[in-house]
Amino acid sequence: MKHSFKSNCDGCGRALAFVTKRIWITRTEPGASRLASKLHQSGYQPITAPVFAIEPVQSPTPRLETDLWVFVSTHAVSHTANRQWDRTKPVIAVGPATALQFESMQVHPLVPSQHSSEGIYDLIRSRFKTGLSVTIVSGRDGRKDLRTWLSGDGYVCHEWIVYERKPTRVQVSTSQLDAIVAASGAAISEIRQQFATLSSVSIPLVVPSPRDAELAKSMQFTTVLIAEGAFDDAIVSSLEDLISTKGQC
Repeated sequence: MKHSFKSNCDGCGRALAFVTKRIWITRTEPGASRLASKLHQSGYQPITAPVFAIEPVQSPTPRLETDLWVFVSTHAVSHTANRQWDRTKPVIAVGPATALQFESMQVHPLVPSQHSSEGIYDLIRSRFKTGLSVTIVSGRDGRKDLRTWLSGDGYVCHEWIVYERKPTRVQVSTSQLDAIVAASGAAISEIRQQFATLSSVSIPLVVPSPRDAELAKSMQFTTVLIAEGAFDDAIVSSLEDLISTKGQC
């Protein structure tokens, strides 16, 4: 089910003016270009300007034996592709795009029905007994919720940090934007810096989760749409919903 948080009709006014359909894609590469291609095929004018660049972290492979690997992003996979880790153990990928990264490794990951930390947690609780050793492969300063939940349930959790995000300090002409796509809470904070002189932002913002929507609302984004995840089709669907609001204010 899709959701939309609207504090007033200002955002609907933006939808009514949705003519050129210029969409600012703020997610990191290569996902930004992949989404841009999808949006272009759907008749949008994507503006690809990531707010973060991804850089590798030279951390050693965990020495402790693990029973289950969890990869929370495509970057987690790409930054371990040439590293040595036990590929014979079960693997979970947060979503379809992350799972595709494993094809060249001949690894067949499990994918939760909900492509989020919550979805990974539910999958582990339903398929793997407590007490197992779980290694979460992720980026520096990412969400710690999954580790907290699993540790609280009796799993032995470790982190393998293999990349980090660096702000690009990108400058985008925001006056002609019709919508913005954000992939994380950290991205929302960076986007808000583009509107630092404004008390609120009326350009519609598409986010992948209710948690991100609440954060955006707290930063005074007045029109926030929650996609059914971060994958490309979900983003396109939410943008189509935005256009369909024309005349419904």
